[in-house]
Amino acid sequence: MTFSLFTNFFQNLILKTETYYLQNSFNTSLRPTALAGVISKLEQLKNNTTSDNVTVGRQICLVNLQDQQEYQVELVYPQRHKPSAGRYSVISDLGVSLLGRSKGEMAEVNILGKPVLFMIKDVILAKK
Repeated sequence: MTFSLFTNFFQNLILKTETYYLQNSFNTSLRPTALAGVISKLEQLKNNTTSDNVTVGRQICLVNLQDQQEYQVELVYPQRHKPSAGRYSVISDLGVSLLGRSKGEMAEVNILGKPVLFMIKDVILAKK
């Protein structure tokens, strides 16, 4: 009984810590080559008129494959980064892993040194 309570508490703590990390992840320490890669990918996606690729201004429905929890996020430029409102920068850990992917693809984000796998359930143009 005590072990079960401790296990549930510990799993809950890990989930909250992962969520906190993901929401506050703003990876400003990207290496210059990684940042150049993000900029290059943004340039390629700028002219893409199909709505199935993840790029700035798109609303993305993600499913955490560990616990099946769904998240609604919008990919934005760094100055609009506000995780509490569901807006994640393209240079955050989550943004970098999602950029350019499409519906049905998987994205892996390292959270606290542990890989967390997300499936992109849907990609739509964000409402202004």
